[in-house]
Amino acid sequence: MTPALSIIDTLGPFFVENPDRRDINWSKVIFADLENGDRLDMATRRKIIENFDIYVQRVAQLGYNSVSVDDLAHLVSFTFYDQNLQVLLRDYHGLYKKLFAIAKRHNMKIFVNTDYLFFNQSISDHLAETSTSPDDFYTTVLTTALRDFPEIDGVILRVGETDGTDVSGHFLSQLLLHTPQQAHRLIRKILPLFEHTGKKLIFRTWTVGAYKIGDLLWNEKTYDTVFSSITSDALIISMKYGDTDFMRHLKLNPLFMNSPHKKIVELQTRREWEGMGTFPSFVGWDYAKYLQELSDNPSVIGIHTWCQTGGWAKKAWTNLTFLPTSSFWNELNTEVTIHIAHGMSPEDAVVAFCQQRSITDTAAFIELLRQSDHAIKKGLYVHELAQKEFYFRRTRIPPLMWMTWDRVHLPAAVVHLHRILISRPERFVADGDEATQAVEKMISIAHDLHLPKTVIDSLDFEQATMAILAELRRYIIQPLNAQQLDTLNQQITDYQNNYPQHYSIPKLHTIQKKRIPRSLLSPFMRESSSYRKRDKIFLKTSPVQARMVRYYLRKSRSHLADQSMGLETLFK
Repeated sequence: MTPALSIIDTLGPFFVENPDRRDINWSKVIFADLENGDRLDMATRRKIIENFDIYVQRVAQLGYNSVSVDDLAHLVSFTFYDQNLQVLLRDYHGLYKKLFAIAKRHNMKIFVNTDYLFFNQSISDHLAETSTSPDDFYTTVLTTALRDFPEIDGVILRVGETDGTDVSGHFLSQLLLHTPQQAHRLIRKILPLFEHTGKKLIFRTWTVGAYKIGDLLWNEKTYDTVFSSITSDALIISMKYGDTDFMRHLKLNPLFMNSPHKKIVELQTRREWEGMGTFPSFVGWDYAKYLQELSDNPSVIGIHTWCQTGGWAKKAWTNLTFLPTSSFWNELNTEVTIHIAHGMSPEDAVVAFCQQRSITDTAAFIELLRQSDHAIKKGLYVHELAQKEFYFRRTRIPPLMWMTWDRVHLPAAVVHLHRILISRPERFVADGDEATQAVEKMISIAHDLHLPKTVIDSLDFEQATMAILAELRRYIIQPLNAQQLDTLNQQITDYQNNYPQHYSIPKLHTIQKKRIPRSLLSPFMRESSSYRKRDKIFLKTSPVQARMVRYYLRKSRSHLADQSMGLETLFK
């Protein structure tokens, strides 16, 4: 597959300074951090423009031909907005004109990211006072943006996720599309705008399980309801490679084969669930397999590489791909991905990367990456469970169930769940030890190759992390006595003190084994995507379930209830 579109995100250039907060939301530009009162000061604009020029030149040289840019809300202003906001948006409009000119100078197509739909109080009041529907307002937004910024080649529309609970600013998004039928009607309403202007509407199927449209990512029936009767060269469907988020052990999403619509496959190279570039998480072999499976599918016309976007993480995990605080490992993934998309083998793509960095023993470096692949799949994932498919309500349960981003979650419920589902505990423990051994081999190879100190430091951090995770596997399987528990908690404290970029691990307590039959899970979890009768009943009791789960998580001091869009999202 030679991609007609090879899109890459541009989140990194907008991070002009490290935000003053513990956790950073990497899902989109943090616009509030760019603003000085109600203005964008000139220093901030200059820095963004400088970063953007450096970044776009680099990714264009690699072979990417398009950029995705946040976001549509900041490209359009209305007279019913607050006067201060109108002034601020004029600053943004001037900035985006310069950014778009840079992209065009490097022969890059420009796609603007947007949610359906962004709001503020002025928008809500205007819609209510004028009896304007959200669809009509959104149509006006698109019409205005495509008129005022003819440089734009299209819009990337996300309908299944909104801003996180931590996001603040002049625009916040809400989930307005609750059913597949509503999504279908919206596409039919706005698609003529793109057809008449020669632009593209890229519609993302990513959803987080909310409302009836929440299974669009994997449910063929929902997918067909949204898209099947729509035929247009202006429409492109964008799908993640699997039926859940960017993780390992996933089969290719079968919906790529489901219709003749033009499609692109979403790939992530700053792996949000696998360290975000703080240590290696090589994707070359996995992505080559997916792209090979798609090579004979004429409907797949490109890729969208997310090299910066995705997830929440502590400040110490900050790195900006292809900018001064870049990650060696994110650059590797991002470069290899575009080369594979253009037909290179993973090995040849790695050789090309090595040649640019004076790494002469490419065979040894490839072996380091093979050990890295082994360490990630064995050390972070529970191999036995990752080979199976579990569903809860409208969501495919991710194959990584005991950690989110930079945190390990081990409340009693998670521990009991693993004890119930794991049939080979000795293999589960051995996998953790094997991951640690794999990193030891990587460190030895890295020293032999005389890799930069920052690279070797990242491997030291990975080794310490995998060693702690290996011990946590023993804690999950078998209750520890008081002395063993004290020792493990001290090891965790030492790890967190030694590495500012540590995984956050709460203080552990003894969790006694209970005889909990696996059948107890069956009303809630299923091992098939098909809905059962009982699932349809549970979908109608969402508020009760949400309150019960939130109560338990708060009681167990878990942060899961408040991360991302909030736990309630799963129960809408």
